[in-house]
Amino acid sequence: MTINNAYDIVVAGSGAAGLTAALAAAAGGASVVVLEAADRWGGTSGISGGAVWVPVNHRSAGDSADDALAYCARHAPGRDPELVRAFVEAAPRMARFVEEHSPITFTAMRYPDTFAETPGGRAAGRHLEVAPLKVGALGPWNELVWPMPYPSVLTNDEVFGGGVHGGGALPYELLQRRMAADEVTMGLGLVVGLLHGCRAAGVELVRGARVRELVQSSDGTVTGVVAEVGGERREIAARRGVVLANGGFEADTGLSRRQLGSPAPVPLAPPVNDGDALRMALAAGAEPAHLGESWCWPAVQVPGETWELAPGVPRPRMVVSERTMPHVLWVNQHGRRFVNEATHNCCLALAETDPSTHQPRNGPAWAVGDAQFRERYAVAGVAPGQPAPDWLITADSLAELAGLLGVDAKALEETAARFNAGAREGHDPDFGRGESVYDRYTGDPMAPHPTLGTVEVPPFFALPLHRGTIATKGGARTDGAARVLRWDDTPVPGCFAAGTAAAALFGPGAIANGMHLSFAMTWGWLAGTTAAGRR
Repeated sequence: MTINNAYDIVVAGSGAAGLTAALAAAAGGASVVVLEAADRWGGTSGISGGAVWVPVNHRSAGDSADDALAYCARHAPGRDPELVRAFVEAAPRMARFVEEHSPITFTAMRYPDTFAETPGGRAAGRHLEVAPLKVGALGPWNELVWPMPYPSVLTNDEVFGGGVHGGGALPYELLQRRMAADEVTMGLGLVVGLLHGCRAAGVELVRGARVRELVQSSDGTVTGVVAEVGGERREIAARRGVVLANGGFEADTGLSRRQLGSPAPVPLAPPVNDGDALRMALAAGAEPAHLGESWCWPAVQVPGETWELAPGVPRPRMVVSERTMPHVLWVNQHGRRFVNEATHNCCLALAETDPSTHQPRNGPAWAVGDAQFRERYAVAGVAPGQPAPDWLITADSLAELAGLLGVDAKALEETAARFNAGAREGHDPDFGRGESVYDRYTGDPMAPHPTLGTVEVPPFFALPLHRGTIATKGGARTDGAARVLRWDDTPVPGCFAAGTAAAALFGPGAIANGMHLSFAMTWGWLAGTTAAGRR
């Protein structure tokens, strides 16, 4: 595609943040171009679960802004309350806007808030996901976004509500019907829907165009970008502003190690987030915030698994069933449990430092399970019933397993015995696993207890766990209109940020599934509407 020399608004990045920003700006009458550095659209959004946490949304009843504010404020320690309020007010408006300007239809999910039992929390209704929609003229879905570990044709509610995630039978007829109809869901569906909306609104969409620099006038106003397109450097003017939505910095190992600690967390996103947005924002005078935080998630690296489109770059897997299903527990180098494995924020425990030794408190760590687990659930992609691969640590007794791991055998046996005693009674006396709505929802709905079961039937296995990250949280500090702020709290004129290019609104952990997408899209909507002059 031919790129013009000037647009009203230039958007860097084609994830949910960038596409929402572009759609909002175009709806406001602005000429818009989206520049995507990679050869695939969507970035992390495209391979995500696609859940978007939207309080007081139009698809479910019974919520209130006061409850949402109370919930968010309680779980946003040290964050700016005015930004929290801006988010709660803007998120439902963003969701309505997206439906009105794209083929996306949101449906309310049965997914609970992470801390549903706390004041303002809800057991269902705040999470939205895209109803199945057609890819259509965009072309084959597997050429649009980064390769996914599974086809995105089932909704989250179908996966969780139907027990598929817990080893339940796949609905083959539904899968075949969706695939024949060219329908997609989850993060892929979200990106596809936004791409359709942007195309209909006249947004120019360009892949293989990496934004490298911001162009500023003598008074500091951002007036355009310098991008690499087809091996050439192009300066593209932006009459009303530039939206930075081109990701965080987890793919830059050095930057990640310096900001997030060593060893750097294992990146779970496509290897495209190299810190470009952060570097450009800082060069333009922005103040960064929350550089030491990330959307962390436990990870496992299967030997030899790499990104199909980035040869040689390891592709770790998210640890899901190995933390939420019965018949598995986690232990550290002492052979002891150290966290409620099923909690949404369990990965934070993998980053803890022991103050008495100044070493990782809980690393190395392993998920330890037994034959009961292997009979029903997958382990790092190995289907139930399949022979254990060579890379999976296995043993016929816990004592033997402890020897292979280098942990105290007595401690491991005592840990399992205590866990098993509680599991038989349906409770976890040490960490309360399975007591929250979140824990139970993400477990196996067909098991006697959704997330508790004994670990006692040989052979046993141990899966090495790593601190992983879906995305970094550190970025340019913004105000409630998504304008990038300087150190003196004044905006950098013409510069906006959304998604992981902006400093995250919530932290240090997660307060709801899909919060990173919700913040991305809400701040993208704010950036687009502000830049187009509609706010």
